[in-house]
Amino acid sequence: MTLALLGSWSDAETVAREGGGKAAHIRLLELYGHRVPPWVCVRAEVFDAFRIAAGVDAMGGFDGSDEEFSAEITTRFLSLPVDSEVRSSIRCGLSEAGIADCEVAVRSSGIGEDSAEHSFAGQFDSFLYVRGEENILDALRHCWASAYSARNFAYRRTAGLAETMSMGVIIQKMVNSESAGVAFSRDPLHPSNRSTIIVESVWGQGEGLVSGAVDADHFEVDRVTLRVGKSRIANKTHAVDRAHAGGTTSILLPEDRATAPSISEQQATEVAAVALALETEFGAPQDIEWAYEDGLLHCLQTRPITTLPPDAVFSPGVNGNEPIIWDNSNIIESFAGVTTPLTFTHVNRCYSEVYYQFCRVMGVPERVIHDHEPMFRNMLGLIRGRIYYNLLNWYRLLSLLPGLDRSAGFMETMMGVRQSLSPELLDVLETHMRGPRYSLGQRLALQVRVIYHIARTQRYIDDFMSRIERIRTPLEKQNLRLLSLPEHLQLYRMLDDEVLKHWTAPIVNDTRCMVAFGLLKSLTTKWVERGTADKTGVAGSLQNDLLCGNGDLLSTEPTRMLMRIARTVATGSAETRERFEREDPEALWISLSTGFAPEIGAMFAEFLDKYGFRCADELKLEEPDLHEDPSFAIASVKSYVRMGTYAADAMENREKEIRTVAERSVRATLGPGPRRWIYFRVVRWARRAVSDRELLRFERTRIFGLTRRLFRAIGANLVKLGAIADEHDVFYLTLDDLVSYIEGRSVTTDFRALVAIRRAEFDKYRETAAPPDRFLTRGAVGSFARSASLLLDTDMLTESADGDDPDVLRGTPCSPGIVEGVVRVALRFEDAAGMSGEILVTERTDPGWVPLFPTCAGLIIERGSLLSHSAVVARELGLPTIVGVGGKPTQRLQTGQRVRMDAGKGEIRIL
Repeated sequence: MTLALLGSWSDAETVAREGGGKAAHIRLLELYGHRVPPWVCVRAEVFDAFRIAAGVDAMGGFDGSDEEFSAEITTRFLSLPVDSEVRSSIRCGLSEAGIADCEVAVRSSGIGEDSAEHSFAGQFDSFLYVRGEENILDALRHCWASAYSARNFAYRRTAGLAETMSMGVIIQKMVNSESAGVAFSRDPLHPSNRSTIIVESVWGQGEGLVSGAVDADHFEVDRVTLRVGKSRIANKTHAVDRAHAGGTTSILLPEDRATAPSISEQQATEVAAVALALETEFGAPQDIEWAYEDGLLHCLQTRPITTLPPDAVFSPGVNGNEPIIWDNSNIIESFAGVTTPLTFTHVNRCYSEVYYQFCRVMGVPERVIHDHEPMFRNMLGLIRGRIYYNLLNWYRLLSLLPGLDRSAGFMETMMGVRQSLSPELLDVLETHMRGPRYSLGQRLALQVRVIYHIARTQRYIDDFMSRIERIRTPLEKQNLRLLSLPEHLQLYRMLDDEVLKHWTAPIVNDTRCMVAFGLLKSLTTKWVERGTADKTGVAGSLQNDLLCGNGDLLSTEPTRMLMRIARTVATGSAETRERFEREDPEALWISLSTGFAPEIGAMFAEFLDKYGFRCADELKLEEPDLHEDPSFAIASVKSYVRMGTYAADAMENREKEIRTVAERSVRATLGPGPRRWIYFRVVRWARRAVSDRELLRFERTRIFGLTRRLFRAIGANLVKLGAIADEHDVFYLTLDDLVSYIEGRSVTTDFRALVAIRRAEFDKYRETAAPPDRFLTRGAVGSFARSASLLLDTDMLTESADGDDPDVLRGTPCSPGIVEGVVRVALRFEDAAGMSGEILVTERTDPGWVPLFPTCAGLIIERGSLLSHSAVVARELGLPTIVGVGGKPTQRLQTGQRVRMDAGKGEIRIL
C-alpha cells in the first residue's frame, strides 16, 4: 500500500505517530474487536509537504490577528492543488478499503489529538456525506487549513502548546445512522458519581448533539448491573441528516417522533457496555461517539475524558477524608476573582494573627489557643486563585468563646452566608467540630470578659485611631522606593508589630456589630415586623430602614469631594466644562497636570493626597490605586457633570425620611413601655457599631494602600537586581518567598522561572469557571483544587425557592425604593464606565465602586450581606439596593433590559 496512506493494515503505533490521535484510536477500536466503518488515513507527512509547498513555513510570524493569519493560510491551502501522486494514493486506498464509490466522512486527526492531556475537541474541521474525488480533496485541504484556525491557536496557547502542529486526515465510510450520540464511561460533569455511565442520543447524525444544535435523550446506566436507572427523553424537534447535494441539513421531525426515545433502553445498555469495555481496554475513562445503522452499533471514535481527577482523589487511604466546607460569602466583596499569591499570603497572615490576638484578648486559655493553632492558620483558603472562608474554622472560632458560640446565625448574617448549613453539612459540623471543654467557672469568666471588651469598644477605637495616625502619617509621606530590601522587610515587620498585633479595636467592634445587628434583626422579627406589616402595610427588613441616615460615614467623603469638584467644573468657564464633556479621562488628567484649570487641578491633587490609596478591588494589592491611575476619579467627575449630580444631600435627606418613617412605625407598633425602650437602645447600639465598622474598614484600606506601595517598592528593587523582569511580578511571589530571599533561607532564587509558572497557572484560573460559592472537599484540598469539574460537582449551595414566576428575581432588601429602568450588567469594574442613570447589576462591589453610586438609579448585587460595605453606603446615600440576589442576575439579565426593582421587598421584575 502507498506510503501516503495508513489503514487497517497498519500497526497502532505507526498510526499514532503518523496519523494522529483520532486515527490511532480508530485502529485500536478495530484491534479490540469493535465494529468500525472502513477507513483510510492520509499521513501527517503529506500535510507537512503540502504546508511547505503552500509557503506557510516561509511566512514566519504573522503580524496581525489570529483570524487574519488563519484566513491567509486557508486562502493558500485552497488555491494549491493536491499532488498527483497523493491523489492516486487516495484513489487506490479508497478502492482497497471498499469505499471508493461510497459517501465518506473526512475528519481531521491532529498529532496529539484525543490524548490523555488534550482532547482538541471541536478544534478541527470535519465533513460528512462527501462523494467524489474532487470533493474529497477539497475537504482534505479544508481539514489541513483548520490546523491553523483562530480557535485552534487560542486552544493551543491556553494549553501551553506550540502554535503549529502536524495532522493526519481520516477518510471513512459514512454511517447513514438512524440514531447516534455519545457515551461517557464516567460522568464528566459529576466526577464524584462513581457508579454511572452516561449515554446521550439523537435521531439522525450525532453532529447535532456534538454541536449543541439538538436536544438529546439522556440515559444513566449503572456500571455494575448495566441497567438504565434515570432517563430523560427530550423534545427533539429537529435532526441532522443527509442533504440532497451532500453534506448535512437540519430536518423537522414529526411530533410523535420528536417525543419518542431515539434509542431503546436495550440499545442504551449496549452502548454502555461498549463504553465500559473501552474504559478497560484503553486503561482510562472514555468519551465515545457511536451510531446505529440497520440496528447495528458502530463505534466512530473514542477519546480519554481529560477533565476527570485521578481515582486516588476518592481514596481515603491516599487523599484522606477530612471534610472542609468552603464559602466565599462576604469575602468576595474584598477579593473578587483571582487574587495573586503575594496578596493572599499577606491577607492570610493578617487573618491568622488578628484572630489569634482576639482570642488571647478575650481570655481564651493559652492551652486552648495552642491546640487550635491549625485553625488560626487556616481561616482562609486559596482555591484555584480565589479566596474562600474555611467555614468550619469560623464555627470553631465561635466555639472557643462561650456566649458567642450560640451566635452562629448572627455570624452568618454578618458574613452574608446566603443559607444556613444544610442537614448534611450540619452533620459534618457536628462530627468534625468539637469545642473545648470549659468548666462552669471558665465559661462564666469568658462570658464576662467578652461583655467587658464589647463595652469598652469605643475606648479601643480611640486608642487604635491614635496609634494608626501616629504610625501611618509619616510613612505615607515617605518615598519607600529609596529604601533597601532589608529596610523594606524591617518596615513590614514594624507594621506587623505596631499595627497588626494591635488590631483589637476592629475585631472587637466586628463582634459588637455582629451581636448588635443580629440582635436587632431578631427583635425586629419577633416584636415589630409582623405587627408593622399588619398595621401599616410596611413589610420587609425594617432594621435596614432604621440604620439609614447616620450621615457620618467616612466612606462617603471621597464621593462628596468628587461631587464638589464636579460642581466647580459645572459652574466654571464654558471651556472647562466643554473639555470635561469632550476629552477622555487620560487626556484630561494630562491637561490638569500641565496647568489647565489650576483650581480644579489643585482640588484633584488634594483628593489624591487624601484618598489616592483607594481603587476598585482596593484590598487586592496587585491592583493599581488612584495614585498610579487617577482616570476613574476623572471619569466619575465627568459623569456627575453630565448628569448634574453635585451633592449627596438630597439622597441623604431621603434616607433620613426613610429612617423617620421606620421609627414612627416601630413606635406605633410597640407603644410605650419597656419593649420600646429596649428596642431603641439596640437600634442606637447597632447604628454606632455599623458606623464605627465603616470607619475602621476605611483605616484598614489606608494600611493596605501603604502595604501596596511597600510591595511595589520591593518589586522595583528586585527588578534592579535582575531577580524579576517587571515590578508587578512581585505579586506572583509569596510573602515567605520575599522574606526568605532577603534573609537567606530561600530554597530557590530563580524567581523569573517561578513567576512564569505561577503566572501561567493563575492565568488559567482566570480563563476557567470559578468554583461554586460553597462546596465541600475531603482530604487534601489541592487534589480537589486541581479539578474545576470536581469543585463544581461539590457545590453545596442551592438556591432557595423564590416562587414560580420566571420573570422575578429576589434578594435581600437593603435600601428601599422603587425604580423602573434599564440595567447595566458589569462583570468587571471597567464595564460600569460611563454610567448614566442605569440600574447597576454586578456580582459584588467594594469601597472603590462607591463614586459610581450617584450615577446609578439602583443597585442589584448578586453577593453581599446587609452589613457589606456596598449595603451600608447605599443606605447612607439613599440608593435603592438589593443584595444577595438569587438566580444569577449577572447571567440572567443583559445590558439594556428593562426591569422594575422594588428594593423594599427585595424583588426585581424583568419587563
